[in-house]
Amino acid sequence: MMHQTQSVDYGIVLEGSIRLVLDSGETQLMGRGDVAVQRATMHAWKNPSKEQWARIVFILQDYQKVVLGDKELKEDLGRGAEGLPPSGNDE
Repeated sequence: MMHQTQSVDYGIVLEGSIRLVLDSGETQLMGRGDVAVQRATMHAWKNPSKEQWARIVFILQDYQKVVLGDKELKEDLGRGAEGLPPSGNDE
């Protein structure tokens, strides 16, 4: 599911492969040892394999609010995230 955070996010692939999908339609297949660095990008993760697990660790660094023009970007955990607690970055 597509989601975004305000934090600076580091995603490090530990095992397998995983596809980073951006809302622009761009994708990047990542393998063991690859690192994605993002901030306030709408994105999703997809394991392209039906047989192999993918393991990825995320480090989220809190940061100042993101403002584009006159619009403040907020955390969006995406559909299906009802009941998940917010990170607190929007406060």
